[in-house]
Amino acid sequence: MRGSRSVGIDRRSATWLGIAGVLLLALGGRTGVAALSPLATEIELDLPLSGLWLGLLGTIPPLAYALAGLYTPRVTRRMGLEGVAIAVAAVTTLAHLARGLAPSYVGLFTATVVLMLGVGSLNVILPGLVKLYAPAHIGRVTALYSTAMAISTALPAGVGLWLANGFGWRIALGSWAVISILAVVPWLLLIPFIRRRAAQEKAELGEIPAVPKLGALRHSPTAMSITLIFAASGLSAYSVFALLPPVLIDQAGATPAEAAIALTLFSIMGLPMSLTIPLLAVRPKWPSRLVVLAAASSVSGYLGLVVAPAAWPLGWTVLAALGTLTFSMSLALIGARTRTPQMATDVSGFVNTVGYLFAGIGPIVTGLLHEVTGLWEPSLLLLAGLTALVLPAVWILGREEYVEDELTRGRARESA
Repeated sequence: MRGSRSVGIDRRSATWLGIAGVLLLALGGRTGVAALSPLATEIELDLPLSGLWLGLLGTIPPLAYALAGLYTPRVTRRMGLEGVAIAVAAVTTLAHLARGLAPSYVGLFTATVVLMLGVGSLNVILPGLVKLYAPAHIGRVTALYSTAMAISTALPAGVGLWLANGFGWRIALGSWAVISILAVVPWLLLIPFIRRRAAQEKAELGEIPAVPKLGALRHSPTAMSITLIFAASGLSAYSVFALLPPVLIDQAGATPAEAAIALTLFSIMGLPMSLTIPLLAVRPKWPSRLVVLAAASSVSGYLGLVVAPAAWPLGWTVLAALGTLTFSMSLALIGARTRTPQMATDVSGFVNTVGYLFAGIGPIVTGLLHEVTGLWEPSLLLLAGLTALVLPAVWILGREEYVEDELTRGRARESA
């Protein structure tokens, strides 16, 4: 990070404040997603919240994340990464409070849309912020913030129910605004430092390509490979959350309680992967190995659920979960395979847009296949085939290229 000193804040202090801001933003990032469903019964006492309406609320996150990937890089060019971080913290604070105060389903739905768009922008800027404030420690900081995101997914199930039992569902929903309020503090403290750096940052912005259009990054094999592994992990995770319990009940003869344990195991697997995979992803030769491991695990898990679901249901679940390791891996590679925070943000926007569109489509397609055939095997075989499609990334990521270099060579070939 450049611009060594500012009024009252030196480079070292700014680095720690930036990392703290990243972790606090990540810690609040998934609370809004996971807070609703555990409280559905309590909310329905005040607001009409049938299965259909709850399902509609569940479709918002991936669509909002994909949409945020389109506009956030451009907004970042105008406001700066820290400016967007402050705006995201403010918007999510207000949206959390609005959900707790919602007088009707329409109000709850609208506040949830706004909240998810804010979280979508957060998803896009985090790799850029890590690149800006911890360029020499991308793996470590990515591991920390992806773990914070995993924790924020798990917190509402227990803490939210406790708050709802003691204070009502409105307090339980609105209370998550506290984390967003805390998340804005480091960025406000950094304002003097940011102003000092602003002139130099503007000069750097002028030296790199304009914000790539959605299709422009297809000319970067590295960007496409990161998008591919991100999309595969999202599609797999969203599909498993939807189909694993009924698959185990129908195919393996599991009880609902046993199926719930398997789904919990699938979720818990995200925590150790968040802690370890980003550290490995930034090391030479490791991205290729991790892609092979993810593909082999996914295919084995899904085929196991087809061929012998009752023989080793928890084992197949663990293997399917290992296949999603490319999520935290892709977050680390966005920063590791770009040269500037701005390009990291551009690539992050592209990856989030494409990846979450596929993630949102996955449960729909697998569900339709089951409706048409009456069987779970076609859906599981489709997932096995789709997750195996990440294998071309083994060779591309093994080249250890930077996105900017690939784009520059592409433009040179076009002008030749």
